[in-house]
Amino acid sequence: MQNTYLYIILFCIFFIFKNEEIKAQKKQPNIIFIFADDWGYGDLGSYGNQEVVTPNLDKMAADGTRFTQFHVTSGVCSPSRSSVLTGHFPAKHQVHAHFASNKMNAKRNMPNYLNDSLTVYLPNLMQQAGYKTAHFGKWHLGGGGKPHGDPSAPEPKEYGYDETRVWNGNGPTWKGDQKWESTRYMDDDTLWVQSSSRIVVDETIDFIKRNKKGKPLFINLWLKDPHTPLWPSEAQKEPFKGLSPSKETYYAVLKDADFHIGRLLEYIEKAGLGENTLLIFSSDNGPANYGPSKEAGSTAGLKGRKVAIYQGGVVVPFIVKWKNHVKKNAIDSTSVLSSVDLLPTFANLAKIEVPKDYKIDGENIATIFDNKNFNREKPLFWEWRFTNLNTNHWAEGAVRLGDWKLLFNDKIDRVELYNITKDPFEKFNTSEENQQIVKKLKQNWMDWKKELPQ
Repeated sequence: MQNTYLYIILFCIFFIFKNEEIKAQKKQPNIIFIFADDWGYGDLGSYGNQEVVTPNLDKMAADGTRFTQFHVTSGVCSPSRSSVLTGHFPAKHQVHAHFASNKMNAKRNMPNYLNDSLTVYLPNLMQQAGYKTAHFGKWHLGGGGKPHGDPSAPEPKEYGYDETRVWNGNGPTWKGDQKWESTRYMDDDTLWVQSSSRIVVDETIDFIKRNKKGKPLFINLWLKDPHTPLWPSEAQKEPFKGLSPSKETYYAVLKDADFHIGRLLEYIEKAGLGENTLLIFSSDNGPANYGPSKEAGSTAGLKGRKVAIYQGGVVVPFIVKWKNHVKKNAIDSTSVLSSVDLLPTFANLAKIEVPKDYKIDGENIATIFDNKNFNREKPLFWEWRFTNLNTNHWAEGAVRLGDWKLLFNDKIDRVELYNITKDPFEKFNTSEENQQIVKKLKQNWMDWKKELPQ
């Protein structure tokens, strides 16, 4: 009889633990995606920079995993960002360059904002999955005040956010470091430029405080820094006195952004949210080739910079922290990832299915959160329509499949082929000796182009 009672007790204990395990597996994580602006692959201590000071992001890398082959879908802002919301390569929505004036958009055969006739966007998927959603910081997918944004563009809220406060977009924003309830052009606002990282992190922390005991949270926190204009205060520049003016300015901005990201990381831990919060840091493209960024921004030796579709323009930092899930102080140099993968991956974590008739260009990379390498099956594509033969921006298209990356421009009869695994710095053009690979990748490109609007 005693043995029977013991078995019953053990069975009950097992059942309770198993039930809790199942509950934990079903729990949807908070997801915070921090997306910097023009932050180069080599602009972090954890990615090899020995001059810049980024202790909080370096600690995030030490507490998680950093990836060395994460790609964005364009070397410039708006097309890169469009892929996060749509799970599509930007050309599918005719987002060929950054959204500018309506006249310039028309000249580039672009709409004036990200197509609002779609029924699927990342934030509205997350809403449907039961998340409280927010977008704070840069938008640049339409709107933002004349002369550089269509005043009739939808506010970001219409894409599926419960709360928004943005710049380079319509709707509530800031004036200086104070909240402003309507759209305004901001690039001449010195106080806002100096305060942008602080105020957007303040807004994010406030949103979490108000909602941490309710639904799971999905937050796009999109920084301005280190995009120009860069006007750090004298106090912000002080740690870098003695360096060149460009480095003094650029590093001051990076350090300030890093400090405020650190405040967010600290708050999440103190609030007891660390175990159920996935944090990701990345950037929309490589460092700019103008202003202080030209000298101070780093690609860690990768070829090309912002605008170019060489690796230095489209390979960016990607740091993942998820307590008790992602390995600490790990480096994944094998998985080939892309920003076009974020929509299907976040949908998977949110436990919602993407509609079957919505064809996703990306892949679900959720295995990386189980510390497994991701083996990419689909090609990655880039297009660039604004050739400048005197720069690295000559290629009209690029394809990556497996180890190989092809860049080409048929108009000028130029082709380059690189084995990225062996040659990540794109030094050795092997197109002549690998004509079959060139042919295969070019066919991938042509098949993809048939799917695009004219």
